[in-house]
Amino acid sequence: MMHTHNSIKKTKSFAILTDLIKPTAPSPFGTITDFCKELAKLCDENDVVFYVSTLKDFQADKFSGYKFVNDRIEKLDVPPPTVIHNRIHLRKNEATKEFRNITSQCKQIDIPLFNERFLNKVEVFQSFIDSPYLKPYIPYTEKYVDDSQIEKFLALYGTIFIKPIHGSQGRGIIKIRTIKNYFYLEEVDGYSKKEKEFNSLKNLLRYLNPLLYKKTYIIQQGIPLLLSNNRPLDFRFLCHKNPQNKWEVTSSVARISHQHHFVSNISKGGEIEKVTILLQSYLSKKDAYHLKKLLSELAIECCQWIDSNFDGLFVEFGVDLAIDQHFNPWIIEMNSKPSKDLGEHFQSNKIRPSTKAIFSYVQSYL
Repeated sequence: MMHTHNSIKKTKSFAILTDLIKPTAPSPFGTITDFCKELAKLCDENDVVFYVSTLKDFQADKFSGYKFVNDRIEKLDVPPPTVIHNRIHLRKNEATKEFRNITSQCKQIDIPLFNERFLNKVEVFQSFIDSPYLKPYIPYTEKYVDDSQIEKFLALYGTIFIKPIHGSQGRGIIKIRTIKNYFYLEEVDGYSKKEKEFNSLKNLLRYLNPLLYKKTYIIQQGIPLLLSNNRPLDFRFLCHKNPQNKWEVTSSVARISHQHHFVSNISKGGEIEKVTILLQSYLSKKDAYHLKKLLSELAIECCQWIDSNFDGLFVEFGVDLAIDQHFNPWIIEMNSKPSKDLGEHFQSNKIRPSTKAIFSYVQSYL
């Protein structure tokens, strides 16, 4: 794989590596289809060959990739990639031998492969606690080991979250609240929310044990989040590294959770609002402006911290932040494969800021 010689090397090419391709579907690349179309257009205008490939397409000596040809996609022979952007959707596919082959070959022949891996919640939070600037904004978090933590966390915080370390889109998150001597548990299941009430800690734990046995979880202090019409909300800041290697906020949105949910993911029926507009419904114009600026700075600080403390080349992060009822900011999560199907539809132009940001970074390698 990836045998290059000088005559081919001159072709500037940019490849997206993914695992979800349905050539005949209306969205052949799933939720990243529009993003790929936008990249194809930018590459076309700048004489760069653009294609989308799977792990399998990269294993042969001859490269093949999917290209847009008059609004359809066709599988064609393509030149070796000059730069690769990893948009593999499933963690288990990043754990394959095929993926490891590609990453090690890229290192050997100096092909930049960016956003090489998913992050896991434990390593991110453990790393943030080492940052004097970020530590105050981190909900207290531990890797879940046994029952005694649930008892301790509930006694300390009243509300706690238990989250799978490899989760995404709000899946598998459990929220527990204690009121008087009762325990209330909520979990998101598809589009519905399951609620259960327990009259003792023993019964709660009896219910939880078989669930928590299957995966690795973190246990986290619950934050009394700011509500919008009684619905929790948070903020997604999309950040990119510019060609000068500085992190910038490219776009930001407020996400208001679906009325039957405590997670704000759009995939779970949440809604989107402009950050400034949302903050101005609570604060003066000036205070809203300052708070948004603080959130932006916090998002950039998160990106710089992960970028300088973790191996690999990162060019894009989705940073999830929240505000509590006293308007203090909190860091909720970092995502190295942020969703491409939401959040920037406030812009009317066809090519989104995040697509332009990625392309301008890629150009610095071409």
